[in-house]
Order: sequence, then C-alpha cells, then structure tokens
Amino acid sequence: MNCHEEFVAVAHRVVWCTVATVDRRNRPRSRVMHPVWFHGGGLHALVSARPTPLKLAHLAHSPYASCSYWDPAHDVAVAECRAEWVGDRREAWERIASIPPPVGFDPATIWPDGPDSRACAFLRLEPWRLSVNTAARMLAGERPLTWRARPGSPAPRRRGSSAMPTG
Repeated sequence: MNCHEEFVAVAHRVVWCTVATVDRRNRPRSRVMHPVWFHGGGLHALVSARPTPLKLAHLAHSPYASCSYWDPAHDVAVAECRAEWVGDRREAWERIASIPPPVGFDPATIWPDGPDSRACAFLRLEPWRLSVNTAARMLAGERPLTWRARPGSPAPRRRGSSAMPTG
C-alpha cells in the first residue's frame, strides 16, 4: 500500500480524529471531528462542521487544519490540510450519507432540518502532507510513510471563497 492508501485505511478504521486550527494570535485549538476521506479527484475529506464564530475566525485567519488519528494499537495517521467551507452543502450531505457507517453517517442526526439549515456546514480538507506510522513499523525500526505535495507545486487550489456560504 502507498501512503495515501495506508492513511485512509487508518483514518477509516479509527473514524474520529483530533483537528487543530489556529486563532488570530496563532494559538492552536483542537476539537474532535469525523472527516470522511475520498480518493476521487485527488485525496480529500468532507467533514460536517457547525459554522461557529470560533471556526469561522480561525479559518479566515489561516485556512489550514491538522488532522490526527490514533488508535489503541498505536497506529497513527496525520494529514496537514488546506480547509475551506463547502458551497454545495446538499452535495456534501449526500456524499457523506452515501458511505456506509461507521465511516459515513446520516447528517440528519446532527441537522434534522436538512442541509438548508443555517447551522449546517461542511469543510473540504485537501492534504498537502500525510504521515502514517503503525506499531508494527515502529517496532521494526522503520520510518513512517510520508507524502508531501511536490515542492514548488501550488497549494491545493481554492474552490471558491473561504467565507461561510449562505443560504
């Protein structure tokens, strides 16, 4: 398996991860979230996220997030990502709902009023660096698998504004 495949295998086995952003004073803030990773169109994740003033301010200041997965077997997967608010909430809703649990889930459990609820939002995460390490790899003295976007290549392109979509 390559780094992308191993990352997704760990992420989808663990399901929940710690996501960190930074505030306007560059102080980190962590929260537990449930990203769903997809391979189509390049590796990316969709994650449900209430558009709280804190999240809006953090991502307006720095549109990046760190996602860290850990399981009791000591397998670790980390994605350093560009994060942006998704404009088409209905499409994100349907994509997440189409994946079987526990990786996918029904967003109606969070937003019973559906994707048009003002409290409903999704983030798209596009990694620029991945790292995966398993307990077996560590015990064997092997280095973690890592992947980085090619040096000199542009950061993942933004698909619209980082401002929270309305509607």
